[in-house]
Amino acid sequence: MPDMKRRDFLKAGAAAVVVTSTCLCGLNGCSTFTKIGHTQEIKPEAITRKGNMLLVDLSREPLLGQVGGAGKIKNDLVPQGIIIAHTEQNIYQIASLLCTHRGVEVDYDHKKKRFECASLGSSAFTLNGGNIKGPAKKPLQKYEAFVSGNILAIRI
Repeated sequence: MPDMKRRDFLKAGAAAVVVTSTCLCGLNGCSTFTKIGHTQEIKPEAITRKGNMLLVDLSREPLLGQVGGAGKIKNDLVPQGIIIAHTEQNIYQIASLLCTHRGVEVDYDHKKKRFECASLGSSAFTLNGGNIKGPAKKPLQKYEAFVSGNILAIRI
């Protein structure tokens, strides 16, 4: 084995870490490590809270404007986080944002009509939060909501 200088050894080691990290994120999804899904956050200016009601001004949030759209809220108003999916015309499904298995965020899959854990997508939940598959044993918490004009009101 040829002699290797310390600097060359460190460079090779750093390159191996970068390649390995890239492969892991490519194969397993970075959400496995970051616990953050692909769902975008709803604009803070579209959200207000009145007592136990969270109000989302749909005219100020394009993420929820079309059927199939989804957005998440995770801030001081809802520290545990929720995901909102626009599933049908004037119908929104709201559930807790974190998978009950490892606390990774869930995303909405409109084609499959379900919530899926962003970590490898192995746990899946119905729109009512019930378990479909995967290692998660507990359901997602479901939130009641109704639409009045351009306002989506969510009981939290």
